[in-house]
Amino acid sequence: MTTSDEPSRDRRTFLKVAGGASVVGLTGLAGCAANDNGNGGGGDDGGDDGGDGGDDGGSSGGKDTLTLGGSMSLSGDNADLGKLYQDAYKLTIQKINDNGGIEAGDGNTYELDMILRDDETDASKSKTIYQDLIDRDDVDYLLGPYSSSVTLPASAVAAKNKKPMVEGGGASPEIFSQGNEWIFGLLPTANKYALSSVDMAMAQSDAPKKAALLAEDDTFSQSTAKGVRQKIENTSGLSLAVDETFPSSTSDLSTNLGKVRDQDADMLILAAHQKHAIVMAKQLESQNVDVDMAMATVGSLNQSFKDEAKKNGDYVYGPSSWAINADFEDPVYGSTSKFADAIRSEFGYDPDYHSAAGESVILTFKKAFETVDEVTPTKVRNAIRDIQFTSAYGNVTFDDSGVIDKEMLLYQWQPEKDKQIVWPKSVQQSSPIYPMPDWSER
Repeated sequence: MTTSDEPSRDRRTFLKVAGGASVVGLTGLAGCAANDNGNGGGGDDGGDDGGDGGDDGGSSGGKDTLTLGGSMSLSGDNADLGKLYQDAYKLTIQKINDNGGIEAGDGNTYELDMILRDDETDASKSKTIYQDLIDRDDVDYLLGPYSSSVTLPASAVAAKNKKPMVEGGGASPEIFSQGNEWIFGLLPTANKYALSSVDMAMAQSDAPKKAALLAEDDTFSQSTAKGVRQKIENTSGLSLAVDETFPSSTSDLSTNLGKVRDQDADMLILAAHQKHAIVMAKQLESQNVDVDMAMATVGSLNQSFKDEAKKNGDYVYGPSSWAINADFEDPVYGSTSKFADAIRSEFGYDPDYHSAAGESVILTFKKAFETVDEVTPTKVRNAIRDIQFTSAYGNVTFDDSGVIDKEMLLYQWQPEKDKQIVWPKSVQQSSPIYPMPDWSER
């Protein structure tokens, strides 16, 4: 993230000067008809050879095609989250095509196609996928992957090949502090993810005095942990009693949680992903860890978290950049509520912020295509830089480092009310249940 005014001015000046293997395919077309040859890539690995692919986009004759391509976590530990992006991408592209496609600023009408390949949350595999999409499939417009540790190297491929990448799954500040002019992110940066939980806790009548931080050793979680440490250091009356890092591969947090218990911490922040959020929820009971507040930064708000954690998921908090009950206008679905209804109807679950961010990834490209007088990577990149629109996700505009300007809300799983916004007070659905009841009282 930009830390001074000078890098921000450099980025703006640069852009104005510069302006002068699972596969999901939507229309079965692999190339980008807006390329210089006008014929697209026609690559052998296009959208019609994957098990989920085929004709989901419903391409009709007579329109050129713009192809969006990317990698995503469609298998492995992060597959539940990857599916949220995949579903939002597919449905939004289908809706756009069904409504006549995109009337671009160059005077042509285009349909959208998508190639989305499974990277298994593997950075090396993701980099190979992006280079292959560019070299073999002639893809000019990139959908970012999930997780910061994958997005950072993937964004370097975008920069090297001068292709715009819009992503809703990577939030580490490191992604946006490399001077990369081709990456745009729809999530607040990771250092902000846990801050609202500290604010909420300190606003309670019996505010915590000792905090515990358990952080996964991946890029995103370490950035989150850095923000937590700075926040606690600057919060009067609160100290960091436990500060532990654990490997991503572990499935056992009992030793770490034992330290939380032994230090009698009042508040637990888990900077990690869904796999470890579930482990935390289950092992808090088995390790007899009683804290006033427990939150996890990613994955703790998904229904699949609650389904696996069951009653142990009660009272757990999680941050979100989006509220399903905040009804914004949307150019494809009409409104936030209609977007949520469409996801429920098509896929049978409530969308969360990953879903809404995914929809806005597609809409960012749609808006850029509508704006430019010539559909080329550089002009589309420059249009994204100055873009402003409203979607089901809220107001979308990017700062000079390429990050959306958003703050985090805080949710809590409440036994009688399910998932509720509890902070800030101005938008809360319910007051937080604080402190959490001890295990002997549940």
